[in-house]
Amino acid sequence: MTTKQLSPEIEARIQELWPRFPPQNAAKALCIPVLYLAQQQFGMVDDEVVDLVAARLSLPAAHVKGTATFYTMFNKKPVGRFHLQICTNIACQITGAYGVFDRCKQRLAVENHGTTEDGNVTLSEVECLAACGYGPVAQIAERGKPDIPLYFENLDLERIEKILDALAEGRVPVDLGS
Repeated sequence: MTTKQLSPEIEARIQELWPRFPPQNAAKALCIPVLYLAQQQFGMVDDEVVDLVAARLSLPAAHVKGTATFYTMFNKKPVGRFHLQICTNIACQITGAYGVFDRCKQRLAVENHGTTEDGNVTLSEVECLAACGYGPVAQIAERGKPDIPLYFENLDLERIEKILDALAEGRVPVDLGS
């Protein structure tokens, strides 16, 4: 049983979206959007949020948890002000993504999915950021800013240092974005 409740705004959004899908599939179709909205409200998708979304959509909790754990866009624990995601899928891997990722871990003094001691940056290794021709690739989202994160392409150790410097100063380096 959860003590959390979806906000009236999320409830209104569910009511708005529900009729757009065939009745027999509406709950499953809404699973990802409702998880995303719940993450915006609660900052993460933990077991309590999974149970809340499952109850609201009348879906098995296992289905909602499976969805939440499959997609890297759902944070299972709180993230820092900046969420730095580095793609290490094969296209980025062969162009040096692990060197970039390792440098981030070293500089930030965190492991994968770790958050800096000051709560400023969370570093995550992700499977694909859909920019395979431009690797290594990173994306940075800032809490409370627009939902679309910035992409950074063709990364090397010099470019990632500039990104890490900017994050340490409390800003996303938009001048390096692609």
